[in-house]
Amino acid sequence: MKASAALSQGAVRLEGDTFYVPGLTNSGFVDGLAIDTGPEESGYEGVAIDTLAITHGHADHFACGAFLRGRGARVVAARDDASLIENPDINIRGMFSWAKPADLLVTKLFQGTPCGVDGLLELWDDPRAEAVHLPGHTLGHTGILTRDGVLFSGDALYREVLWRRHPLPYAIDPDMVAASLDRIASLDFSWLVPGHGEPAPREEALSDIAFHKEQIAGVEARIVELLDKPHSTEEAIAAVSAERGLSDSPAGYWLAVTTVKGYLGNLLGRGIIEFYVKDHTGYWHSL
Repeated sequence: MKASAALSQGAVRLEGDTFYVPGLTNSGFVDGLAIDTGPEESGYEGVAIDTLAITHGHADHFACGAFLRGRGARVVAARDDASLIENPDINIRGMFSWAKPADLLVTKLFQGTPCGVDGLLELWDDPRAEAVHLPGHTLGHTGILTRDGVLFSGDALYREVLWRRHPLPYAIDPDMVAASLDRIASLDFSWLVPGHGEPAPREEALSDIAFHKEQIAGVEARIVELLDKPHSTEEAIAAVSAERGLSDSPAGYWLAVTTVKGYLGNLLGRGIIEFYVKDHTGYWHSL
């Protein structure tokens, strides 16, 4: 058994030397290379990790990053997300138009311990795995494909079952998400390990990719229908949130704000809707 097998009693070998450990955030291990981290530092006791590759700059994916770096691991992340990992407050302020929100308005997924980044995934060269740029959830979101054909996809793909709990997955750019899903489908992988949920063999993952893309197209089409009558930004966010069955939690609301704005921005950029300001209120309208 490799050292990574001892990571925890829940470690599962998928292919060759590639293991994953299920948790609130799934993590991966290949001969001393860790991919993302769960929240429990105790899970890493007695395990030699020389490198931590982080798929993206949300705190639930680098919860133990500072701990592992303090033990000597080299941390690598994409250029566009490195600052989010080194300073999680950027995520929080960005979601609130750079003002400082109260804690009530901030999801715990954005609150974490800052972690230094030692290298960029764009320049990374490691025989154990390769980096695959999969933007949309964040600008720098990156999948990690191990030499054994296991893809750790972070939050680029929500498997169909996860949509029941998260009917409007956070995305800063849904068009980028759809393109990244196409990129995943083009890769040669045998297993896909999402950031959250159960791993999927290739054929199941391809089915989940099709479902995710259908959901994106459905949300987009519904927004265009809703905007047959002009909606303010706030009205558009409320209408989409209600139709997708989102909760009324303050933190959840601000996640929805970013995601709905992502759809609106994409539609505006493609000339499908228009935006104008009247009486100091922004309105969106289908053309």
